[in-house]
Amino acid sequence: MILSEYLHKNNIIINAKSKNRWDLIQEMLDYAVKNRDVREDDRDVIKKALIEREKSMSTGIGKSVAIPHCTSIKVDDIIIILALCENGIDFDAIDGLPVKIAILLLVPKNKLTQHIKTLANIAKIMNNDEIRQELLTLKTPDAILKSIKKFESAKK
Repeated sequence: MILSEYLHKNNIIINAKSKNRWDLIQEMLDYAVKNRDVREDDRDVIKKALIEREKSMSTGIGKSVAIPHCTSIKVDDIIIILALCENGIDFDAIDGLPVKIAILLLVPKNKLTQHIKTLANIAKIMNNDEIRQELLTLKTPDAILKSIKKFESAKK
């Protein structure tokens, strides 16, 4: 799975306004609703699943990255929202660092294998210091998408 296949420029938040992880999850989910990736009627069900997952164990994977995620019968395809958080947000990450890059991942309930592969792929990409640092300097969704595509094609 290639991150850039599922990340669309209208699902990239350059400077998230949220001050905590719960608000950030809501802000990212709001983008998915606004862009019609998630139906308004399904917002609360998906939010509940995301929050339950986050409460069971932080999705702050370290190196200033978090991947809030869940599976849901309310989505038909993989949905990815990327948010840059300039000031960092406490996600109770494993390394204690504030999160500056959050990637919301929603996967159909019946695609567990794809869910695990997608999570692993995102984690692998975000483990690279160069791509993380570059993403934090970019100012437009187009530039972010271009950077991710360039990184992915270089790693093939």
